[in-house]
Amino acid sequence: MSAHNTDVVPGNCLPVLGPALLLRTRELNLDYVRLLLAERAPSSESLSDKVLDGLSQLSAAARGALAACSYTLFSLGFDDIRFWSAALAGGSTDDPGDRYGDDSVPSMQGAFCEVALFFAWHVSQANPLAARVLFAMPGAIEEQLAAAPLWQLRRVALDYPGLLVPRWPHNPAFWPDLVRFAASSDPRLLTAQLLGHQLIASELDGSLVRGARPRLSLRRRRQDAPRA
Repeated sequence: MSAHNTDVVPGNCLPVLGPALLLRTRELNLDYVRLLLAERAPSSESLSDKVLDGLSQLSAAARGALAACSYTLFSLGFDDIRFWSAALAGGSTDDPGDRYGDDSVPSMQGAFCEVALFFAWHVSQANPLAARVLFAMPGAIEEQLAAAPLWQLRRVALDYPGLLVPRWPHNPAFWPDLVRFAASSDPRLLTAQLLGHQLIASELDGSLVRGARPRLSLRRRRQDAPRA
């Protein structure tokens, strides 16, 4: 799917993803790659050591080229409709402690997740079709996210530390090809990036089998550790 596809909206002559949106997406992707290297934490959803080592050896220009995808290189779990429907439900508390309190240990991943969620909220408000392209966000979640108050998005980022993960970490071609072709300035990098659009389309139509990532727990961390 081209970033400038004008055929998906009948009668619409504007591109789905404009230059400003693509620039913001690239900036977040580049920050996320840096974050993966700064906070290497083994998990079932982390990239392999080989891929991370390859990312660490890329030049600044090569990382910039790798990050120039017209979708995010990170996932916020929007394919898990049950989780998001529950996480965004019942946001009616007026207690400022419930809205903004945080007993967790600060992390760069958590701070990035907040920024990424605010970006996803903005896109879902301004351009729902772009939200589908960038995040593989189903229509039902687009509506709920667009209607959510901003404090609730911050709570989701704080309460579900496993939310932010790399996109398709177990796909045998996606990340290895991105790293390999970016490192050698190979024009096939574009083909590797296009694979992401195919995977997003498969996620949206339900044909992509859920990988090893477990469904996100609906038990919130802040409930496990009450504030003093």
